[in-house]
Amino acid sequence: MMLEELKFKDFSFELLQTIESEIQIHIQKNIPPFYAAFDADGTLWGRDAGESFFKYQIESSCLKDLPKDPWGYYQTWKEKDPQGAYLWLAQINQGQTLSQVRAWARDCLKKQKSWPIFPAQMKLIQWLRSKGFRVFVVTASIKWAVEPFAELLGFHYDDVVGVETKVCDGVVTDELSGVVTWKEGKSQALLEKTQGIAPVLCVGNTMGDVSLITCSQRVKLAVSCSREEDEIFETELALQKMARENQWLSHSFI
Repeated sequence: MMLEELKFKDFSFELLQTIESEIQIHIQKNIPPFYAAFDADGTLWGRDAGESFFKYQIESSCLKDLPKDPWGYYQTWKEKDPQGAYLWLAQINQGQTLSQVRAWARDCLKKQKSWPIFPAQMKLIQWLRSKGFRVFVVTASIKWAVEPFAELLGFHYDDVVGVETKVCDGVVTDELSGVVTWKEGKSQALLEKTQGIAPVLCVGNTMGDVSLITCSQRVKLAVSCSREEDEIFETELALQKMARENQWLSHSFI
Protein backbone atom coordinates (compact mmCIF):
# COMPACT_ATOMS: atom_id res chain seq x y z
CA MET A 1 0.00 0.00 0.00
CA MET A 2 1.34 3.40 -1.03
CA LEU A 3 0.31 6.86 0.03
CA GLU A 4 -1.65 8.34 -2.84
CA GLU A 5 0.34 10.98 -4.66
CA LEU A 6 -2.33 13.46 -5.68
CA LYS A 7 -1.92 17.21 -5.85
CA PHE A 8 -3.78 18.12 -2.71
CA LYS A 9 -3.47 21.79 -1.86
CA ASP A 10 -1.27 22.69 1.09
CA PHE A 11 -2.43 25.26 3.60
CA SER A 12 -1.68 28.77 2.41
CA PHE A 13 1.11 30.62 4.15
CA GLU A 14 -1.45 32.99 5.69
CA LEU A 15 -3.63 30.16 7.02
CA LEU A 16 -0.73 28.23 8.48
CA GLN A 17 0.67 31.40 10.03
CA THR A 18 -2.71 32.14 11.63
CA ILE A 19 -3.02 28.61 13.05
CA GLU A 20 0.51 28.56 14.42
CA SER A 21 0.21 32.07 15.86
CA GLU A 22 -3.03 31.23 17.68
CA ILE A 23 -1.52 28.03 19.05
CA GLN A 24 1.64 29.81 20.24
CA ILE A 25 -0.43 32.48 22.01
CA HIS A 26 -2.44 29.78 23.77
CA ILE A 27 0.70 27.92 24.86
CA GLN A 28 2.19 31.12 26.29
CA LYS A 29 -0.92 31.97 28.30
CA ASN A 30 -1.92 28.53 29.54
CA ILE A 31 -0.48 25.41 31.12
CA PRO A 32 -0.64 21.85 29.70
CA PRO A 33 -2.22 19.51 28.86
CA PHE A 34 -3.00 20.75 25.35
CA TYR A 35 -5.29 18.82 23.01
CA ALA A 36 -6.24 18.93 19.34
CA ALA A 37 -8.75 16.81 17.45
CA PHE A 38 -9.35 15.90 13.81
CA ASP A 39 -12.22 14.14 12.14
CA ALA A 40 -10.95 11.26 9.97
CA ASP A 41 -12.65 10.67 6.62
CA GLY A 42 -12.49 13.74 4.39
CA THR A 43 -10.42 15.58 6.98
CA LEU A 44 -7.20 13.56 7.28
CA TRP A 45 -7.59 11.66 4.01
CA GLY A 46 -9.73 11.70 0.91
CA ARG A 47 -11.67 8.43 1.28
CA ASP A 48 -13.89 6.75 3.86
CA ALA A 49 -11.89 4.26 5.94
CA GLY A 50 -14.91 2.92 7.80
CA GLU A 51 -16.88 2.21 4.65
CA SER A 52 -13.79 0.78 2.96
CA PHE A 53 -13.57 -1.68 5.84
CA PHE A 54 -17.23 -2.64 5.50
CA LYS A 55 -16.74 -3.25 1.76
CA TYR A 56 -13.72 -5.39 2.63
CA GLN A 57 -15.83 -7.43 5.05
CA ILE A 58 -18.51 -7.92 2.39
CA GLU A 59 -16.06 -8.89 -0.34
CA SER A 60 -14.08 -11.28 1.88
CA SER A 61 -17.26 -12.89 3.27
CA CYS A 62 -15.74 -12.84 6.75
CA LEU A 63 -19.08 -12.20 8.48
CA LYS A 64 -22.16 -14.40 8.60
CA ASP A 65 -25.84 -13.44 8.69
CA LEU A 66 -25.49 -10.17 6.78
CA PRO A 67 -28.51 -8.99 4.76
CA LYS A 68 -28.77 -10.13 1.14
CA ASP A 69 -27.48 -6.78 -0.13
CA PRO A 70 -25.33 -5.57 2.79
CA TRP A 71 -24.11 -2.37 1.13
CA GLY A 72 -27.57 -1.35 -0.07
CA TYR A 73 -29.04 -2.19 3.33
CA TYR A 74 -26.47 0.04 5.03
CA GLN A 75 -26.91 2.93 2.59
CA THR A 76 -30.70 2.90 2.95
CA TRP A 77 -30.41 2.83 6.74
CA LYS A 78 -27.83 5.62 6.76
CA GLU A 79 -30.14 7.91 4.75
CA LYS A 80 -32.87 7.53 7.37
CA ASP A 81 -30.85 7.04 10.57
CA PRO A 82 -27.09 7.65 10.30
CA GLN A 83 -26.53 7.10 14.01
CA GLY A 84 -28.16 3.67 13.92
CA ALA A 85 -26.35 2.69 10.73
CA TYR A 86 -22.94 3.66 12.13
CA LEU A 87 -23.58 1.59 15.25
CA TRP A 88 -24.73 -1.37 13.14
CA LEU A 89 -21.34 -1.48 11.37
CA ALA A 90 -19.81 -2.22 14.77
CA GLN A 91 -22.56 -4.58 15.90
CA ILE A 92 -22.15 -6.91 12.92
CA ASN A 93 -18.81 -7.93 14.44
CA GLN A 94 -20.58 -9.49 17.42
CA GLY A 95 -19.02 -12.83 18.34
CA GLN A 96 -15.67 -12.07 16.73
CA THR A 97 -12.56 -11.55 18.82
CA LEU A 98 -11.31 -7.98 18.89
CA SER A 99 -7.92 -9.21 17.73
CA GLN A 100 -9.59 -10.75 14.66
CA VAL A 101 -11.47 -7.55 13.81
CA ARG A 102 -8.27 -5.54 14.14
CA ALA A 103 -6.44 -8.07 11.96
CA TRP A 104 -9.11 -7.64 9.29
CA ALA A 105 -8.72 -3.86 9.51
CA ARG A 106 -4.98 -4.14 9.00
CA ASP A 107 -5.53 -6.44 6.04
CA CYS A 108 -8.08 -4.01 4.62
CA LEU A 109 -5.45 -1.27 4.70
CA LYS A 110 -2.86 -3.54 3.08
CA LYS A 111 -5.26 -4.28 0.24
CA GLN A 112 -5.61 -0.58 -0.63
CA LYS A 113 -3.45 0.18 -3.65
CA SER A 114 -2.93 3.66 -2.23
CA TRP A 115 -4.39 5.88 0.46
CA PRO A 116 -4.96 9.64 -0.04
CA ILE A 117 -3.60 11.27 3.10
CA PHE A 118 -3.51 15.07 3.02
CA PRO A 119 0.15 16.12 3.44
CA ALA A 120 -0.88 19.46 4.98
CA GLN A 121 -2.64 17.65 7.82
CA MET A 122 0.30 15.34 8.40
CA LYS A 123 2.62 18.34 8.74
CA LEU A 124 0.22 20.16 11.06
CA ILE A 125 -0.16 17.12 13.31
CA GLN A 126 3.59 16.68 13.50
CA TRP A 127 3.97 20.36 14.42
CA LEU A 128 1.29 20.12 17.13
CA ARG A 129 3.02 17.12 18.65
CA SER A 130 6.31 19.02 18.64
CA LYS A 131 4.57 21.65 20.77
CA GLY A 132 3.49 19.07 23.34
CA PHE A 133 -0.06 18.49 22.09
CA ARG A 134 -1.87 15.21 22.35
CA VAL A 135 -3.80 14.83 19.11
CA PHE A 136 -6.96 12.73 18.69
CA VAL A 137 -8.84 11.34 15.73
CA VAL A 138 -12.60 11.52 16.33
CA THR A 139 -14.62 9.56 13.79
CA ALA A 140 -18.18 8.36 13.20
CA SER A 141 -16.67 5.20 11.72
CA ILE A 142 -15.84 2.11 13.74
CA LYS A 143 -12.83 2.83 15.93
CA TRP A 144 -11.24 -0.52 15.10
CA ALA A 145 -11.58 0.08 11.35
CA VAL A 146 -9.89 3.49 11.48
CA GLU A 147 -7.01 2.55 13.80
CA PRO A 148 -4.57 1.17 11.18
CA PHE A 149 -5.26 4.06 8.81
CA ALA A 150 -4.61 6.54 11.63
CA GLU A 151 -1.32 4.77 12.35
CA LEU A 152 -0.09 6.11 8.99
CA LEU A 153 -0.07 9.54 10.65
CA GLY A 154 1.55 8.35 13.88
CA PHE A 155 -1.59 7.80 15.94
CA HIS A 156 -1.86 5.01 18.50
CA TYR A 157 -5.00 2.98 19.13
CA ASP A 158 -5.84 5.05 22.21
CA ASP A 159 -5.73 8.26 20.16
CA VAL A 160 -8.64 7.08 17.99
CA VAL A 161 -12.13 7.87 19.26
CA GLY A 162 -14.89 6.17 17.28
CA VAL A 163 -17.93 3.95 17.36
CA GLU A 164 -17.38 0.73 19.29
CA THR A 165 -19.32 -1.92 21.13
CA LYS A 166 -18.35 -3.50 24.42
CA VAL A 167 -15.74 -6.25 24.40
CA CYS A 168 -16.10 -9.07 26.95
CA ASP A 169 -13.21 -11.50 27.46
CA GLY A 170 -11.75 -10.33 24.16
CA VAL A 171 -14.97 -10.94 22.22
CA VAL A 172 -16.99 -8.18 20.55
CA THR A 173 -20.61 -7.79 21.67
CA ASP A 174 -23.49 -5.82 20.14
CA GLU A 175 -23.86 -3.49 23.15
CA LEU A 176 -22.81 0.12 22.51
CA SER A 177 -19.75 1.29 24.43
CA GLY A 178 -19.91 4.99 25.25
CA VAL A 179 -21.73 7.06 22.64
CA VAL A 180 -22.11 6.97 18.88
CA THR A 181 -19.44 9.44 17.81
CA TRP A 182 -21.51 11.42 15.32
CA LYS A 183 -22.66 15.02 15.69
CA GLU A 184 -22.94 15.80 19.44
CA GLY A 185 -21.46 12.40 20.25
CA LYS A 186 -18.12 13.52 18.82
CA SER A 187 -17.56 16.34 21.30
CA GLN A 188 -19.01 14.28 24.16
CA ALA A 189 -16.64 11.36 23.55
CA LEU A 190 -13.65 13.66 23.04
CA LEU A 191 -14.25 15.60 26.26
CA GLU A 192 -14.52 12.32 28.14
CA LYS A 193 -11.04 11.46 26.86
CA THR A 194 -9.64 14.86 27.87
CA GLN A 195 -11.43 14.88 31.26
CA GLY A 196 -13.43 17.92 30.24
CA ILE A 197 -10.52 20.03 28.97
CA ALA A 198 -11.55 21.68 25.71
CA PRO A 199 -9.19 21.15 22.78
CA VAL A 200 -7.26 24.12 21.42
CA LEU A 201 -7.82 23.17 17.78
CA CYS A 202 -10.52 21.09 16.09
CA VAL A 203 -10.88 20.23 12.41
CA GLY A 204 -13.73 18.68 10.42
CA ASN A 205 -15.25 18.60 6.94
CA THR A 206 -19.02 17.98 7.22
CA MET A 207 -22.03 19.14 9.20
CA GLY A 208 -21.62 16.00 11.28
CA ASP A 209 -18.47 17.64 12.66
CA VAL A 210 -20.05 20.89 13.89
CA SER A 211 -20.15 19.77 17.51
CA LEU A 212 -16.51 18.68 17.33
CA ILE A 213 -15.35 21.93 15.75
CA THR A 214 -17.30 24.18 18.12
CA CYS A 215 -15.94 22.45 21.21
CA SER A 216 -12.53 23.95 20.39
CA GLN A 217 -11.67 26.82 22.68
CA ARG A 218 -9.48 28.61 20.13
CA VAL A 219 -8.85 27.38 16.56
CA LYS A 220 -11.79 26.10 14.49
CA LEU A 221 -10.98 24.83 11.01
CA ALA A 222 -13.42 23.59 8.36
CA VAL A 223 -11.87 21.71 5.43
CA SER A 224 -13.28 20.22 2.24
CA CYS A 225 -12.13 17.67 -0.32
CA SER A 226 -15.15 16.79 -2.47
CA ARG A 227 -16.35 17.66 -5.94
CA GLU A 228 -19.94 18.35 -6.99
CA GLU A 229 -20.59 14.74 -7.96
CA ASP A 230 -19.43 13.37 -4.58
CA GLU A 231 -21.85 12.15 -1.91
CA ILE A 232 -20.52 14.53 0.75
CA PHE A 233 -20.41 17.64 -1.47
CA GLU A 234 -23.57 19.26 -0.07
CA THR A 235 -22.69 18.72 3.58
CA GLU A 236 -19.16 20.03 3.02
CA LEU A 237 -20.61 23.06 1.23
CA ALA A 238 -22.94 23.70 4.18
CA LEU A 239 -20.04 23.52 6.62
CA GLN A 240 -18.00 25.97 4.55
CA LYS A 241 -20.95 28.37 4.63
CA MET A 242 -21.16 28.01 8.41
CA ALA A 243 -17.42 28.63 8.67
CA ARG A 244 -17.76 31.92 6.78
CA GLU A 245 -20.71 33.02 8.90
CA ASN A 246 -18.88 32.25 12.14
CA GLN A 247 -15.45 33.47 11.01
CA TRP A 248 -13.82 30.07 11.39
CA LEU A 249 -10.76 29.20 9.37
CA SER A 250 -11.36 27.20 6.19
CA HIS A 251 -9.42 25.33 3.51
CA SER A 252 -10.09 23.20 0.43
CA PHE A 253 -7.66 20.40 -0.43
CA ILE A 254 -8.74 20.36 -4.09
